[in-house]
Amino acid sequence: MPRPTQAHLDRTVNKNQPLAVKQKTLSQMQYYMGAKLIEVGIDPQSVTYRWSVKNKGDEQICTLSAFWGDSQEKLLSGKEPLTGAELIDCARANASAGVKTAAKLCGYSTNIEAFQSALTQTIEEMGFSPDSFKNLLDTDAK
Repeated sequence: MPRPTQAHLDRTVNKNQPLAVKQKTLSQMQYYMGAKLIEVGIDPQSVTYRWSVKNKGDEQICTLSAFWGDSQEKLLSGKEPLTGAELIDCARANASAGVKTAAKLCGYSTNIEAFQSALTQTIEEMGFSPDSFKNLLDTDAK
């Protein structure tokens, strides 16, 4: 049986909680993920982490994913970029890291133009406000 090369951890947080409470939950997730990786023999500093956030009413489902080995290579290769709702969720969650990092974590490798184009198209198709992704769509942000 092949060994897994990725792990995922979900937590649901209330959108109305103070930011400090939400950040504490996210920090705990990162700590727990690192501990679990060590437990199974994976160096937590050698993996690629990706966040995604899905909104459901007053709640947000935050997912921390860790990729190593074949999954990490596949993620960073740019051969299978995210699309649709997955692209929106990943871009939103990783926007604070900047456009280069968000593009890489969304599966676009270093192709920022393709990432921005796909994100713009998806925003339009899904009826989101481009303002909420402004820092990722700014052509000077590269």
